Amino acid sequence: MNPYDKNCSCERYLFKAIDICNIPPVPTVPLPPSPISVVENFVFQIQEEAKLTNLFTLTLPPITLTGNQKVFLEAESQVSSVTTSGPSFYVEDVVMGLRRDFNPLDTGSTFFRRMVKVNPGSNEEFNTPISLIYVDNPGPGIYTYSVEIQNASSSLVISEISQTIITATVYNV
Repeated sequence: MNPYDKNCSCERYLFKAIDICNIPPVPTVPLPPSPISVVENFVFQIQEEAKLTNLFTLTLPPITLTGNQKVFLEAESQVSSVTTSGPSFYVEDVVMGLRRDFNPLDTGSTFFRRMVKVNPGSNEEFNTPISLIYVDNPGPGIYTYSVEIQNASSSLVISEISQTIITATVYNV
């Protein structure tokens, strides 16, 4: 038997029972502070329209960092391809990389490769989602971040890059 059942004539399993029975609330203990402080800045850039290209770069506005701040970067994109007719296999190569001040970040870039069997008598369309997450710690200064997507696939009639988004969240450490 629950110790509160003795002092309470309420019906069990009713939410109102707590109010009727005058059961004292459980005291809350404040949580220790998190090692990461409140987000200081949140910026993003979205590709507004699809680009018929095999190379596309989307750039954020400049971001100012002070003291012990880091930047959490997220990027994603959708790459569409239409293959030529002829070969029975299609090799899809899509690369995504992040840049700071137009220099590649050492993120190990996301590289997507697959071999797909296709009908040699017709063109076929493929859609590839790709994403990358990285935390940058460049020190105080003003920085410009960008994401670059390249469709390095062979045997293409059309290459389209769409739905590209880059987000940067600045936080104190």
